[in-house]
Amino acid sequence: MDVAHPKLDALGHAVDYRLRLSLGRDMGGAVTAGVDALHPRWQLPGSPAPKVRTALHTAGLELLDLIRRHLDSGGTYLDEGTLSRLCFVAAYYEDIFRIGRVHRFNFLTRADEHITLRRLADAVDGYVPDDLAVQMHPAHEPFAPLRALPEAQRVCGPVFAGSADIGGADADFILGGLLIDCKATTRPRQLGTAEIYQLAGYLLLDYDDEFGINQVGLYLSRQGHLITWTVPDFLRRLGATTPLPALRHKLRDFLKAEAAAAAPAAPACLETPRQFLAAEPAPGPGSPPGEGTSLRPGMGCSGRGRGRFPGSRCGVGSSER
Repeated sequence: MDVAHPKLDALGHAVDYRLRLSLGRDMGGAVTAGVDALHPRWQLPGSPAPKVRTALHTAGLELLDLIRRHLDSGGTYLDEGTLSRLCFVAAYYEDIFRIGRVHRFNFLTRADEHITLRRLADAVDGYVPDDLAVQMHPAHEPFAPLRALPEAQRVCGPVFAGSADIGGADADFILGGLLIDCKATTRPRQLGTAEIYQLAGYLLLDYDDEFGINQVGLYLSRQGHLITWTVPDFLRRLGATTPLPALRHKLRDFLKAEAAAAAPAAPACLETPRQFLAAEPAPGPGSPPGEGTSLRPGMGCSGRGRGRFPGSRCGVGSSER
């Protein structure tokens, strides 16, 4: 991608949406909530003038309607270029929901009172559909068996029983029991501890085993690699010796106690699973996917080849997802 300052974080959101759509699912509730936040009835810091805000809200509703039509058509209603541009625009509606305001660098701040969805899509830089096409091409092979799963086993944007205990957390995918977090990073060798503990946090927040998670993994969308671990192997490599149900029970009690002691301070966040698992006994033989570990196919994984935790995913003004 020969672009001086690409919007990498927005591209990361957009490829997430493209993968969801390829699985027959919509973009998720965060986009819908971001569109709704622009309705004039809500207080919204940083929001534009009332007429501009109304126009953006109308454009967002049209975006959601087009995506519904696309899904209803079996994925034939919109061409790839248009779909990619709409996914990029949708990333900035989600950003409003995630940060609770309209950031001054939000793409939508370019709008005036005459803005329409077509004008927003036309304003998307040409590198965006090209980059998303490059990312979607290698996804065909690793996601083919996942697209073939029964509808009930294709869960996108899952929210866990414990999500509210850390101020809100939603993962990317749970597909046939496989929890996946998608990473659109251009620097995969820099992935490590934070991403692993993010997966661990999601796994433990499913207090009642609602989603039946039996594997966890990272999908590197720019490299086309799906790296997976079975849950027992993943926990063993983190040094956890307590069975998963007991770990979940302990985390729930820990977070409830933390909330009671810290109220009205900020909720627990991404660091909590790291601190919680750090209290487990030292790991046995084997290299844990934690400190000092680089992620790559073959690292004790399948070799096939992404609310969030507060602080784990920046707004789309950031450079990297």
